[in-house]
Amino acid sequence: MQLLDLLVFVLIGVCGVTDVLTGKIYNKATYPAMLLGFAWNAWMPNAPGLKSSLEGFLLAAVLMGGLTLLGGMGGGDAKLLAAIGALKGYPFILDVLFYSFLVGGVIALTVAIWQGRLLGTLRRVWYMLFGVVVFRVKPVEGPEEAQSYKIPFGVAICLGTLWAQLLEIFKN
Repeated sequence: MQLLDLLVFVLIGVCGVTDVLTGKIYNKATYPAMLLGFAWNAWMPNAPGLKSSLEGFLLAAVLMGGLTLLGGMGGGDAKLLAAIGALKGYPFILDVLFYSFLVGGVIALTVAIWQGRLLGTLRRVWYMLFGVVVFRVKPVEGPEEAQSYKIPFGVAICLGTLWAQLLEIFKN
């Protein structure tokens, strides 16, 4: 395991804890991690390289920034993924995105079951997919949509990153 891997573990540990405790991921953690990622990859031997770092950062920033602008995610989540992309580069960020959304889906499913809202959620997804996409019908919001719930996606990002990181370590 390299020092860069340890830095990633520290970043996801700090951000995971703050997301659980406060519901936020702080710029104090993500911005320095981004800068450190670019510097590390530009100057350290055996690092993924600055090009890989920039590609990982841009992929995460553009994709997650778009989701943030659409209201589907918080800005801290997007910045955490961009920081991970800057640290570990491309293609590692693809694994992180895949596992993060997989873990996030499991968390969302668990929350929906826990709150007794699974059937209503599945019905809305069904109507959205077929009503909006196929028949181009505007979805109707009821009282349940007004009480939408949020999941701590930062935790999903941290667990997805941990998953990808451990797979990379054990592969080598």
